[in-house]
Amino acid sequence: MFDRIHHAGIAIKDLGIAQDVFVKGLGLLVDETRSPLPDGNLQRGPDPTDILDVPIGGMELELNAPPSDGTTPGGTHRFVQSRGGVGALHHICLHSDNVPDDVAHLRASGLTQLESPEEQEREPWREVTFFHPKDCLGILLEIWRTENHNVGDNYQGAGVFTGMHHIGIVTDDLEKARHFWCNIIGLRVDTLRSPTLKGGKFIENENVRILNIPLGKNSGEIVAVSPQDVSSGTARFLEKYGGKSHGTMHHISLETEDVKSAIDFVEGNGLKRVGRVTEEEAWIHPASAGGVLIQIVKK
Repeated sequence: MFDRIHHAGIAIKDLGIAQDVFVKGLGLLVDETRSPLPDGNLQRGPDPTDILDVPIGGMELELNAPPSDGTTPGGTHRFVQSRGGVGALHHICLHSDNVPDDVAHLRASGLTQLESPEEQEREPWREVTFFHPKDCLGILLEIWRTENHNVGDNYQGAGVFTGMHHIGIVTDDLEKARHFWCNIIGLRVDTLRSPTLKGGKFIENENVRILNIPLGKNSGEIVAVSPQDVSSGTARFLEKYGGKSHGTMHHISLETEDVKSAIDFVEGNGLKRVGRVTEEEAWIHPASAGGVLIQIVKK
């Protein structure tokens, strides 16, 4: 069973930019027990990366940069280059309370595991693993095993942002998104907020329909967004980055007690807002945030 979002994986040009945006800009802290500064956690497997783990509430932002020590870069570097050399949302990681059963179910559902064929023969699977975006509506999906690590209240930073409200995905077909996240992953749409019989919730000022798919209280949720036109920024983003896969990752949403105070805080730290600010939400421009579109919402 998938019981929470473990982290949003973010690919970024380098760890200096990562700290400028997510530590200085948002007022969060690096968990140095997992990714000691200044170099971070140096992973040197098939896709060498330098990683910073930044907790937010009971979840994390995992910041992945191409290696800075001369190691030959891999897929993360290519992804950053494909996003203009800056970065973007890279993967979604779900926490499982039973990895063997969940991975077996995903395999049986036709999802392609990214380990080598020899490794895939291992049963039951008990490790962290990835599934190919081609089977996940353009989303690189990671599964994380149960662990004892708990960041608790030690990484609240400036305290402006208290949790990750959701990860936004964009799709050209809400029914396909519902099937994937509900029938395959095993979650449920919150039909009180986004009734499926009405085609999801319609957001008039953005001309999109959405499905709210929570993982549990304070555990984050997936928000599937489907543009209802072909000319809006959301529609153009989908066509450019997810048109062949019927979707891709779009934004992260962070909770705060006071949206206007939060936007003043981040602007004072060098981030730029885009669009209007209300008491309920605001947006940070990806050009100032390492290529990541960030929504701020009232808790």
